[in-house]
Amino acid sequence: MSDPRNAPYVAPPTTPPPLGTRMLGFFLLGGTMWIAGLLALFRAIFALVQR
Repeated sequence: MSDPRNAPYVAPPTTPPPLGTRMLGFFLLGGTMWIAGLLALFRAIFALVQR
């Protein structure tokens, strides 16, 4: 019963990614959403104006 081969696997503790990686991801996602919001705004304005 005390055979170490039958012991459950304990995963090593996970650490969050470094601050630089987290900031880069945050700005990439935020920039993407900002551009998408601007494009949606322009599409709505042009749909109302209809040239």
